[in-house]
Amino acid sequence: MRRTRLGKARAISSKLVFVLIALAFVGSGYLIGRYFLSALFQDKPGNGEPVSGQPQGGEQTTATVQIATDARTLYRVQIGAFSSRENADKAVETAGQKGVGAAVMSPDPLYKVYCGIAGSKTVAETIASNVQPKLAGSVIGKDDKPYVGTLDVPSISFSITGTKAQVEAIKAAFDRANDAVDSLVQFWDAQSSGQAGTVSLATIRTDIGSAKNALTAFTPDAALTNAYSSALRLITAVEDAVAAAEASVGGDSQKGVSGVQSFIACVDSFVQEVKNAAP
Repeated sequence: MRRTRLGKARAISSKLVFVLIALAFVGSGYLIGRYFLSALFQDKPGNGEPVSGQPQGGEQTTATVQIATDARTLYRVQIGAFSSRENADKAVETAGQKGVGAAVMSPDPLYKVYCGIAGSKTVAETIASNVQPKLAGSVIGKDDKPYVGTLDVPSISFSITGTKAQVEAIKAAFDRANDAVDSLVQFWDAQSSGQAGTVSLATIRTDIGSAKNALTAFTPDAALTNAYSSALRLITAVEDAVAAAEASVGGDSQKGVSGVQSFIACVDSFVQEVKNAAP
C-alpha cells in the first residue's frame, strides 16, 4: 500500500513538473514573440509613422504669409480701340507685319491695342514717335499719332493661410514676378531708347524658373487654389516674357515684335492676376 501511494505521488510530481515546464515554454514563447513583434513594428524614420519629434499622422505646419506688390505708374502707347476682340487681333497682326510689336490688353470694356509700355512718359513718347511712320495709313489714320496714356497699378496687400511650404512658394512666386516686371520695364525702356541695358535677363530667368518649379511641385490645399492658380499663371507669363526678351537681343526684328507682345501680355497678366489672387 505504501509503495502504491509513493508511486502515485511520484506520478503526480512528474505531471506537475511537466505542466510547469510547459508553462515556462509558453511564457518564454510569448515574451520572445512579443519582443520580435515589438521590434518589427517599432517606429523607424522613413518607414511607417515618423519618429518622435516629427509631425504625426501626416500633420504639416500651418502658416500665414503676407503678399504685397508695389504701386507703380506706367505709360502705355495705344494704337487702337475696338468693340470686338476679332478686330483688335487684326490690328495686332497688321502692326506685326509692319515690324511693330503690339498686344491686346484686358478689355475695359473696349479691346485696346498697345505697342509699348514704359516706365516714363519720355520713353513712351519716343516709342510713339518711332512707330507712327510705320503704322500711319494702316493701323492708325494717316495723320494720327499713337496715344500715350497712364497705367496706374495700385499696391495690393493680402494674406493667405495654409500649409507652410505651399504659402511660402506662392508668396515667392508673387515676389519674383513683382521684381521681374520692374526689371522688364527697365529692359524695354533701354531697348526703346537705344541705350545699353543693365538688366540681367539670365538672372531673372533663373529666379523665375526656381519659383515656378517650387509651385509645380505640389497640389495646393483647397483654400489656396485661387492664389495658387493666379501665381502659376503670372509666373508663366513672366517666364515667357523673359524668354522673348532674351531672344530679341540678337537684332531679329520679328523676335523684337514677339518680345514686345510678350512683355505687354506679362504686364497685363500681372495687373489681373494680383487682383484675382486677393480675397
